[in-house]
Amino acid sequence: MIILIGLIIFNGCTDNQPADFHADHDHHGTAETPQPPQSPEQKEVVRENGVVIIDMFMSGSSSYSDPVGIHVEPGTTIRFVNRTGMHSATAYHRDNGFPDRIPPTAQSWDSGLLTRRGEIFEITLTVEGVYDYLCVPHEAAGHVGRIIVGNPEAFMPPDESTLPQAVRTALPTVEAIIALGAVWN
Repeated sequence: MIILIGLIIFNGCTDNQPADFHADHDHHGTAETPQPPQSPEQKEVVRENGVVIIDMFMSGSSSYSDPVGIHVEPGTTIRFVNRTGMHSATAYHRDNGFPDRIPPTAQSWDSGLLTRRGEIFEITLTVEGVYDYLCVPHEAAGHVGRIIVGNPEAFMPPDESTLPQAVRTALPTVEAIIALGAVWN
């Protein structure tokens, strides 16, 4: 079974972000060393200077991110890297036109479309809880993901029954992410 990941997207990045939020995205930035998709057996999360890397891929009709689920400490910066295709990293949040599935005191985000290979988007997450995100052009195909920051009990997203079937199938469980540290496609 392949699990598909969504991406996080920032809306209106400004210098006036709340104290619990830091976002830095560069639609012209590129990752230095593209890496091939990691196998499901590989459980080691890629980090560069403490920044956690989530790679986004398009392969045939599949669109996904690896890892699809990850557990990090508060204050961790997540870097989404477009490896192939066209993707976004967007929080499930009403500001982005989606149901709220991130902690209520956390800032929503939307990267916009990342269209070039190696293009990156970064976000630093400080509020504890579970964050669900999606790739806007590929949500219907199940390109979503889940990031747990610190204690998942601080905020658990609402019941998944209202989400599209492909999204429900693709989102890893909180229990799996906590047990493994990261869930891979």
